[in-house]
Amino acid sequence: MNIPSENDKQMTLNRLNRHKKKFSRKGISDIRVRWKGNYMFVDIVKEEKSGMFGKFLGNKTVRGVGKVARLEFLSPNKWKLLIYKVDVNKYAPHPNFKEGTVEQCLDATAEIFF
Repeated sequence: MNIPSENDKQMTLNRLNRHKKKFSRKGISDIRVRWKGNYMFVDIVKEEKSGMFGKFLGNKTVRGVGKVARLEFLSPNKWKLLIYKVDVNKYAPHPNFKEGTVEQCLDATAEIFF
C-alpha cells in the first residue's frame, strides 16, 4: 500500500484546484477532499443563486455538499477511482474508468455527477 507524502498531497490539491475551475459553470463552487491512509475522499459543494436579490446581486447560497468519489493513491500520477453510490451508501467501481491522473478521475466523476 502506497501512502502519499505530504508533498504528494499538496501537489494533488494544487492540481485539483486548477482543474476544478472548469466545473464552476455547472454549479460546483468547491471540491473538498479528506485523506485517510492512501485514500482521498472527494466531496463537491454545489451552490445556486436563489431569490430575487440573490439572482440580481449574484449572491449564492449553498445547495448541498455531497460525496462523489474515493481515489486510491497508486503514485503521484496514478489514482484508482471508485464513485459513491448513494443507493447502497458505498463506493463502487466507475462503469467505464478505472485508473488515471487526478484530473482524469475528476473528469470521469463529472460524467456521472455534475
